[in-house]
Amino acid sequence: MGMPLAKSAKSKTHVLTARKPPTLSVARTALVALTTVLVGGAAMYGLTLLRGHVREAPTHQVSAGSLRLVKGPAWMTPAVLAGLDVGLLDPAFPQRFSLLDDGVLRRIAAAYESCVWVERVERIVKRDPRADPTRPPLEIHLRFRRPAVFVKSRGGFCLVDAAGVRLPGVYGEPRLGGVELLVVSGAGSERPDVGQVWSDARVDAGVRVAEAVALKRRQFHLASIDVSNVGGRRDPRETEVALLTANGTRIKWGKAPTADAALLQEKTPEEKVAYLDFVYKHMNGQVDGVLAYIDIPNEAVRRRPAGAGARLRS
Repeated sequence: MGMPLAKSAKSKTHVLTARKPPTLSVARTALVALTTVLVGGAAMYGLTLLRGHVREAPTHQVSAGSLRLVKGPAWMTPAVLAGLDVGLLDPAFPQRFSLLDDGVLRRIAAAYESCVWVERVERIVKRDPRADPTRPPLEIHLRFRRPAVFVKSRGGFCLVDAAGVRLPGVYGEPRLGGVELLVVSGAGSERPDVGQVWSDARVDAGVRVAEAVALKRRQFHLASIDVSNVGGRRDPRETEVALLTANGTRIKWGKAPTADAALLQEKTPEEKVAYLDFVYKHMNGQVDGVLAYIDIPNEAVRRRPAGAGARLRS
């Protein structure tokens, strides 16, 4: 006799349910997961393969020899220009590389930043050569250290920038291409290594004065700056800094432009240049070689040949 499916109303009801075998559901889930992995893997492989093809495409290949500054500032000589070759700055740099190579821009920036002439790499712009074939694929913007003065030292003349950093080279004459710079003489200290600050108060004074008169150098026919008496080393009663014109007129600048000069109520560099301007206008520009000296702090001039000094108040 078979088992009854249900008892009386007062008794408990028993429901018997047959379970489906789990094999089909698990297999379907595993198949979906495997398909996803295979499709995803194929897509990733396809993207990697495509990126590799694009990286190797001629349109994205750049020659290291093309990374050269075509034209620099007016003071930049061909020798300085040639030294800005990325292959010279980084001998291990590849001769050809792809614009899609990871880290290539950082490596280019590091190569240029290793050059003393380069103050900093401002930015590197990368362009897709397919968008505009007439424009370079890489545009590198550099800020250069601007030479401020030549410092006369043992064996020649050295360039120094506005921050007092010594720039490469020792020159037989104080000339940088077609640009003439003031010569600082009387420093006497040993020149530092290239790229190092010239830690000498006399050199610092010369650079500061040169920067103050830079825009008037040609007009005033300025040639050099004597800093041998900075700090009163030779004679505390004499001017600390003196400028010399091309024909030997001596311009007594006064104290070096420091905080001490300001405390002593010395004329500011701007006031000193303004007084020089006044003298040149009063003399109709006939100063170089005509006057023996101009005494800026005392507002006095003396003509050649040596005679009685004259007051020339601004």
